[in-house]
Amino acid sequence: MQLSNARCRGQASVEYLVVCGALVAALLTPVSNDNNVLDLCADALTEWYTAFAYTKSLSILPN
Repeated sequence: MQLSNARCRGQASVEYLVVCGALVAALLTPVSNDNNVLDLCADALTEWYTAFAYTKSLSILPN
């Protein structure tokens, strides 16, 4: 039995949507203290950037 190309492309798009939906659900699921993974990543990036900005603002010590 031969499947048409259009039908195969349709199946691939459905699989893509299912996988993307599962990833979004996993990222939005609360993991600790009602924080989800996206909140934890945003907090980590904020802390990293704050430390980076602080170190960039320091003047160079003379020799």
